Amino acid sequence: MVDQDNIAAAVLAWYETQWNKPTLTGKKQQVNADLSLNTGDYPWARESGDDIMKSYFRQFNVKQDTFDFFNYWPPEQGFLPNFLLPKSKRISPHKPEPLTLAMLIASAQAGRWLYR
Repeated sequence: MVDQDNIAAAVLAWYETQWNKPTLTGKKQQVNADLSLNTGDYPWARESGDDIMKSYFRQFNVKQDTFDFFNYWPPEQGFLPNFLLPKSKRISPHKPEPLTLAMLIASAQAGRWLYR
């Protein structure tokens, strides 16, 4: 369990050590509370996003009852275009809501996911 006073630093350190890997150019992304995991210059793929969030909820003991993964990593359209698919299989594209480290910090401090 992480001390309440140090949660922000702990979340940033957790992300830095576990997930902030160098790019092909060898540079690492600067980690701060405004860093978005799913939008911006270096968005994570949905599979990695799932791993990151599972690790986060476990590491910081955050209740994930109200967390909706698809708000942040919406379903992607497959190989076939929507007009060839049955209506039940069509995907309506929408932009993902930004998921920032500030949101992870605030939710870790509260002990539950705060955003919808």
